[in-house]
Amino acid sequence: MAKKSGFNLWDALVWLARGVFRVLYALAAAVFGIVAFMFFKARERAPGAKRSKAAYLPLTVQKSTAGDIAEFERRLSSKSTVGLILGARGSGKSALGMRILENMAANGRKVCAMGFDESALPGWIIPVKDVDGIPNGYFVLVDEGGILFSSRESQSSGNKLLSSLLLVARHKDVSVLFISQNSANLEVNSIRQADYLLLRKPSLLQKDFERKKIGQIYDGIDFGSLPDGGRYSTYVYSDEFRGFVSNELPGFWSSKASKSFAQLKLKK
Repeated sequence: MAKKSGFNLWDALVWLARGVFRVLYALAAAVFGIVAFMFFKARERAPGAKRSKAAYLPLTVQKSTAGDIAEFERRLSSKSTVGLILGARGSGKSALGMRILENMAANGRKVCAMGFDESALPGWIIPVKDVDGIPNGYFVLVDEGGILFSSRESQSSGNKLLSSLLLVARHKDVSVLFISQNSANLEVNSIRQADYLLLRKPSLLQKDFERKKIGQIYDGIDFGSLPDGGRYSTYVYSDEFRGFVSNELPGFWSSKASKSFAQLKLKK
């Protein structure tokens, strides 16, 4: 009788242990599910995980010298173009470049970017690490500063980088928009192949150190004739249009996107 009672007690303990295990397992699964849900929601809110569609916001003409801005924007959407954005530090070159990139994406062009913080980009911009990673047929925005100050490309120069990009553009039907503070960093034959220039307000001595032709173009631009002194303006120099335009910020713009390399540690 005692033996049978002991057996029943053991069965009861096993049953109780199993019940406790099932409850704990269910609680753990529920907690894991909640944590996973919160994690993926946080990822969706992060700048680098944005999947919102690109929005088209055209450049706004402030003062026209010649041509039609609509013709210029159609030119941007063509199979393969080469453009340069020049201007002082902090003059809005990256925001302008990203605005054009977003417009291209909104018009159905596949886009990528090189030299930017990947976590600051929306999902519709493909980040690429080097020239060979640029897919065929894409519109690529390249930040010279981001490339030259990265440890991986520390031995590069704006000249070599732009030359490589132009070679890629010819063979891959790629459009290149290259951001640089000064055209003096770039080889003159590369500049000659540019289809258009987007000129932001220069720094104090920038014009004195620009390539001769770029300097001459800058000399003919009166940023001071604009109400804001040209602080938020771009001078478009192309066959299709010449004049001042303004641009909206990219839809995903943030302080992190505007200062992608603020945390970069330079080699000593």
